[in-house]
Amino acid sequence: MKRLLGWLAVLYVSAAVVGLVRERMGLMACGCAEDCWCKRPGLSLFRWVFPRGHKSSWTGGPKPPEVV
Repeated sequence: MKRLLGWLAVLYVSAAVVGLVRERMGLMACGCAEDCWCKRPGLSLFRWVFPRGHKSSWTGGPKPPEVV
């Protein structure tokens, strides 16, 4: 069971890193406001594997990430 959880954690973080690399390459862009949790250092890594809960400070509603 520990081994399975370990592999799931590794896959989750790997998917997060792949999303960050794709963002840095300009293939994806987030359309959230600057005060969104996904813009904070450290948390931005998980922006593309946890796409729900992003907020815009102007509307107060959820705003999906833009795909370029």
